[in-house]
Amino acid sequence: MSGGSEPLYIVDGVPIESGNISSIEGDATFSPLSSLNANDIESVEVLRDAASAAIYGSRAANGVVIITTKGGEKFDIVKPQVQFNHVSSIVTAPRKLDVMNGWQFRTAYKEAREKNGMVVDQQWVLNPFHPYYNRTTDWQDELFRTAYQTDNYINLNGSTKGFSYGVSLGYKNLQPIVIHTNYEQLNFRSNFSYKLTENIKGSTRVSYSNSDYTRILSSSSNYYSALRAAVFTNPCFSPYDPETGEMVDWLGQREQRNPLALAEKVPHSFNQHNYTINQTLSATIAKRFTLNTRVSIDTRGTEQSSYQPKFFDSNNPPRDVGKFYTSDRRTLMNENTLQYTRAIKKHRINALIGQSIQADLSEDIYLNGENYVDPIITPIQAAAKYTRISRNESERMMLSYFGRLNYSYAQRYIISLVLRNDASSRFGPDKRSGYFPSASFAWRFSDEPFMKFTKSFLEDAKWRASYGVTGNQATSNYGWQGLYAASSSKYDGNVAIRHDDLSNSKLGWETTTQYNTGLDLTFLNSRIFFSVDAYMKNSDDLLFDFPLSYYTGFSSTAMNFGSISNSGIEFLLETVNILRPFKWKTSFNISFNRNKITALPNDEDVIIGEFSLGRIGEPIGAFYAFEALGVYASDEDNVYVSPEGVVGQYRKGAATGEVFKGGDMIWRDVDGNGVIDDSDRQVIGNPHPLFIGGLTNDFSYKGVSLNVFITWSYGNKIMNEIRRRRNQMLTTNNLGQDALDRWSNPGDVTDFPMIRYGDTMENFRASSFSMEDGSFLRLKEITLKYELPRKMLSKTPIDNLSVYVSGANLLTWSKYSGYDPEVNSSTNPFIQGVDNGSLPVSRSVNFGLSVKF
Repeated sequence: MSGGSEPLYIVDGVPIESGNISSIEGDATFSPLSSLNANDIESVEVLRDAASAAIYGSRAANGVVIITTKGGEKFDIVKPQVQFNHVSSIVTAPRKLDVMNGWQFRTAYKEAREKNGMVVDQQWVLNPFHPYYNRTTDWQDELFRTAYQTDNYINLNGSTKGFSYGVSLGYKNLQPIVIHTNYEQLNFRSNFSYKLTENIKGSTRVSYSNSDYTRILSSSSNYYSALRAAVFTNPCFSPYDPETGEMVDWLGQREQRNPLALAEKVPHSFNQHNYTINQTLSATIAKRFTLNTRVSIDTRGTEQSSYQPKFFDSNNPPRDVGKFYTSDRRTLMNENTLQYTRAIKKHRINALIGQSIQADLSEDIYLNGENYVDPIITPIQAAAKYTRISRNESERMMLSYFGRLNYSYAQRYIISLVLRNDASSRFGPDKRSGYFPSASFAWRFSDEPFMKFTKSFLEDAKWRASYGVTGNQATSNYGWQGLYAASSSKYDGNVAIRHDDLSNSKLGWETTTQYNTGLDLTFLNSRIFFSVDAYMKNSDDLLFDFPLSYYTGFSSTAMNFGSISNSGIEFLLETVNILRPFKWKTSFNISFNRNKITALPNDEDVIIGEFSLGRIGEPIGAFYAFEALGVYASDEDNVYVSPEGVVGQYRKGAATGEVFKGGDMIWRDVDGNGVIDDSDRQVIGNPHPLFIGGLTNDFSYKGVSLNVFITWSYGNKIMNEIRRRRNQMLTTNNLGQDALDRWSNPGDVTDFPMIRYGDTMENFRASSFSMEDGSFLRLKEITLKYELPRKMLSKTPIDNLSVYVSGANLLTWSKYSGYDPEVNSSTNPFIQGVDNGSLPVSRSVNFGLSVKF
């Protein structure tokens, strides 16, 4: 469950640690794959079924993505070739949230305070001559901008007899759509392949990347988030002092923080740098026997810092807080294989045995400080007092042995058998070793004699079936051990040592057993290709950080926890609709997936946060909340009849609680006792779609080509936390345009409850009212490209020149009211489909140039 759901990424044979890196404030994650330059990628292969992925063992439970970069194995004499790519982009926000203007909000704010029996004495509400009385500030316009981005890439490759090379350099300056943010990345890669002798060849691949990101906080739960503030802030306020014109830090009577000041004065810098060295040797040691060895080191470092000035702090006395975090992660791997190949007439045999060892070393340093001398000088060294100083070292090892046997007869019958053993230091001595077998079979029945009559229209037909077991070790390095840590607190002048983690010697492998079957059909000289795949995956002993009661003294403990099943079917159809001179190709795919929890400890429900549920028979992370049925038009509409026939009224929280009145939400009373409390929560929605898909159309005529890519998702629900928390009106926060339809007077018929300052009747608790349909249809990408004819370039040193214009995320059709229906605020599978107001996916128009010399 929370043990990780990312696939294993293999880049040029080296596994890349796929765990995301969290920001120092915990409001964002950064993928280590962001350091890979897309221009360097030559091919991507996705291994979905357990049989094909089983050779990678425990790391392949969620599939394998194999990425190969440019710089080949060819040793022919090829002249040096230079390729240069340039892209300039204009980037904008996809949309703005519909919020109230100044006049609408003044009216709603006054009404909300009056509904709660509060005095309205704010001059910006009452005084027509107040500078904010007739003002409307569009905070989203103030925070978002039209951004400009550039991406440059140059590559040199070629080969001589016995030696090939590829060297590339890339630089990106990707200005985000939010003011005071920026992203820069520098990439370098060199790939060399060489023959040492007729029987020995090798390769050396070196890559380096450095990324600098200046960002703002983006979580709706963080009061220092400028994105949150842009949606929540009172539209009557101005970011500038009406008399001096200078930017203010606080708005009103210290009621809200200025979103523009938060963006400028609460910096968060993030640097990620990594390098990889990948050395291989391959030797033919005897006829049909090849010995391969690979040694690699992958180093990834991050450095983060943030600062929150004291003039934004609401404590008394106010504090300024700085944070600094640095990490260094190194992965060393050695893999050795011996391969045997043999062909006897129509028989083909390929056997492989191998061994690998992997060591992961990491070091983390945390520093928190406060009481800075000057808010302009914000490095952690400028803090007068350190409130946290910690250094963590961690290591893990994995030792593996594996074997594979492939056999085929006339490419008609194909069998593959794999067995792998992984031993991980993340588990206790009795649970350390895991065995992961797999088997697959393919039958090309189109080659059978009885299928000869189909050759005129059926070119190829193959049935596939596979079975495999894979493992997952995505847990902490010391989850099975009880750890101690030094506390920053002192007792009697001495440093305190505390028990930091519970031990669990029974912590072991999460295993996934997968069954696959599929059918591939090719018709009419490869003009039609159809594929269908069905799968069933059962994952047991899931790795999970189980939350503990506070009285234990621990927040959570690592454990094997329950089981889930995933099953689905996927369809792919590729067609060549028109062949020449005008060419039109289409690719259509659609996937249906269902998941459900099949086992939990003691068969008990697990509730994560306010509304995410784990329950046997339900999908993981199902929304578990109240069902809203409408709004009471008047006090008299609140009528409860008990099972005994006694007439009363529905109450909040207890039998003696407050009575719901006109304007309050009508809730489904699940247990029928007339009291709306936690026992009335139920499963109200599924964050997972019923199906997803994509459609690609490629059109080309001579040198002109057009590519159109559309994606969709249908049937998933989104919990719109931005909308829910905004409507609670806990401060002078703005409201959405949908609140114009709110209940205001007895007799009003509406689905939107009254706005009451502080939401004392919890009309905006987590419920179906805040849950929305997340289905969408999106024009993901469209590209128009022109490639100059070779005749025009024949007298120039240019071999190929093309220009293009493209658009990304230009159009989205969806009923969802938030920024983007493709929302996912957490890497925890339990918390999916929750919109906490993170940075939306941007819309871009790109202008590109590609030149080969």
